[in-house]
Amino acid sequence: MKVSFAWRRRVERSLMLFILVAASVLPAAAQQATGNVGVTVLEQGSGRPVFQAQVSIVNTTLGGVTGQDGKFLIRGVPLGARQVRVLRVGYTEQKKDVVVSATTTVAVEFTLSTVAVQLTPVVTTATGDTRRVEIGNATASIDAGKMVESSPITNMNDLLNAHAAGVLVTPSTQTGSGSRVRIRGMSSVTLNNDPIYVIDGIRMTGGQDTQLSTGDAQASRIGDISPEEIESIEIVKGPSAATLYGTAAANGVIVITTKKGRAGNAQWTVFGESGQMSDRNEYPWNYTIIGHTPGATTFKRCLLPTLSAGTAAGITCIRDSVDTYSPLHDPSATPLGNGYRGQVGVGVRGGTEAVRYNIQASRENETGIFKLPDFEYTMLDSTHQPMHSWLARPNFRDATSVRANISMSPSSKLDVSVNSGFTTLDQRLLQASNATQGLGSQGYGGPGFPQNGFVGSPAPATPLHGYRAWTPAYIYQERLDQGINRFIGSVNVNWRPTTWMQNRMDIGSDLTDRNEANDLFNGEGPPITTTYRNGKAYDFRSNLRNITANVSSTGTWSPRSWLNSKTTIGAQYVDFRQDGNSATGDGLPPGALTAGAGAVQGANETFNISRTLGQYVEEAVSINDRLFLTAAARSDQNSAFGQNFQNVIYPKFSVSWIISEESWFKAPEVLHLDQLRLRYA
Repeated sequence: MKVSFAWRRRVERSLMLFILVAASVLPAAAQQATGNVGVTVLEQGSGRPVFQAQVSIVNTTLGGVTGQDGKFLIRGVPLGARQVRVLRVGYTEQKKDVVVSATTTVAVEFTLSTVAVQLTPVVTTATGDTRRVEIGNATASIDAGKMVESSPITNMNDLLNAHAAGVLVTPSTQTGSGSRVRIRGMSSVTLNNDPIYVIDGIRMTGGQDTQLSTGDAQASRIGDISPEEIESIEIVKGPSAATLYGTAAANGVIVITTKKGRAGNAQWTVFGESGQMSDRNEYPWNYTIIGHTPGATTFKRCLLPTLSAGTAAGITCIRDSVDTYSPLHDPSATPLGNGYRGQVGVGVRGGTEAVRYNIQASRENETGIFKLPDFEYTMLDSTHQPMHSWLARPNFRDATSVRANISMSPSSKLDVSVNSGFTTLDQRLLQASNATQGLGSQGYGGPGFPQNGFVGSPAPATPLHGYRAWTPAYIYQERLDQGINRFIGSVNVNWRPTTWMQNRMDIGSDLTDRNEANDLFNGEGPPITTTYRNGKAYDFRSNLRNITANVSSTGTWSPRSWLNSKTTIGAQYVDFRQDGNSATGDGLPPGALTAGAGAVQGANETFNISRTLGQYVEEAVSINDRLFLTAAARSDQNSAFGQNFQNVIYPKFSVSWIISEESWFKAPEVLHLDQLRLRYA
């Protein structure tokens, strides 16, 4: 009861603080006179409108993004002399001075020249959108929308792999399995090293998530997100991630922003792809030393310990030759073939300045490269074993995704975004390298010749064909299926009651329904033990719920023309819950595949809950729009801390200095230096 009461008091204090701040600024908001600024952004040379350029009034929270016509109207701008800034990835940054009037809309036009290097992109953090040059800590940006259009991107692993410094992505070998993502290496030997994932302002369940044991290839929830739905990805590295996103962010943060609607005519996108996959890896060969016993002519396998024993123990094997073979290189015995992938989708985005929309739907089907070796078809027929439908292609993924994002601007001071995405998928994995019954140990562990005997009892005595103890058909007979139904929904509110204050709220939930099955018919499967082929039926069902509520307020103040201060206070609440149950049955009668039919039955129930409440404050100072100082601190309380350790403090400090914009800086022409920035965090 003490812990619950403390949690309630902290939440009440956080909400009361924001209510008082909001109430204090309402009178000021009503009294301040404002005007409008109409911005047009064009490309130099061609004169084409620049789409999705970031437009803002310097030293305020006012701004937005240009539409397809390259225009954006900034409402509620304070009267008098102001400065307008335009940013766009791939273009030079520009600023222009304007004088805002209450009687007319001030029109200002920008002509941007293209650059080869992305100099001033805008990144998304827990405290709002910020220019990269103002951030001292390490971040990386991935333009997912452009990459999907120009590169063969099939999943989230392709987006993250080799596109951000310090981010290591170890891909898996199976269709439907996830990669292992590490930001700046491992931070713990025993604990989880996965980063956390944030999508449209709320925490989502990411990383490897399954109760199926496959040896190494594990299903990952980040793989549920379709790359076609993503606009951009920001990666926050280093200790500063914990200051911005809390205790769970010690391993870094991956921030995902999905595509939003843009003002303009409806723009339809229809896409499709079809392709073939093949394994281009060079696999090692298996070697066997062939020799004979002294005085004999019959050949035998000479083991290394026997050869190294020497004359002291008596020579028992004389080496004659070395045989080389691998079923992975034999066309009739290899389990590797061609995989196939297809995807179709449609999307539409558009709207008005008041209501904008982006709606997408896609369906993909992918069959992995694993297949039943050619010689196994004859083996199954001759031994009268059933040819199940999944034996020919034991690895696949079938997914359907639908997303609808609606953005509304009821007034010049209020923006509301409603984001929703639903994914349903079915996929099948197989036992892989690190499993005893897995494919890797059987393919690599065989001898250097194909005539190496037969599969052992109690399995049928079928030829091994160069595999170690059993052939792929016995591995494929065991099914590992996963079904997912997932909904991610969020609401983002951005309220600007005055020109110097911006209030943000994000609230949403990530709901996942996961069903998994590990099945094996009686009389099938590898002969690992005397009872393994007696059949089993394991069913696992889990519900995962991740609720997030963020609220923050940012105030700007310019006591001098060369000095700007930005203060942000905020609170974050994350509530993760997982509950599930399982039913197991071992020793099935022939033809049965339900847990209730097992001779030995079992049941289990799991429950896991984790709650985090964090409060933070950040102060950012800009001097001449070239030197940026940032200091922040966050206090976190987690349900796992216990009563004797109520909270932890995470501090942060950074400096960013654009030296190349100083009037005294002159770079030698031979360096071809566009921008020089020093940062410390």
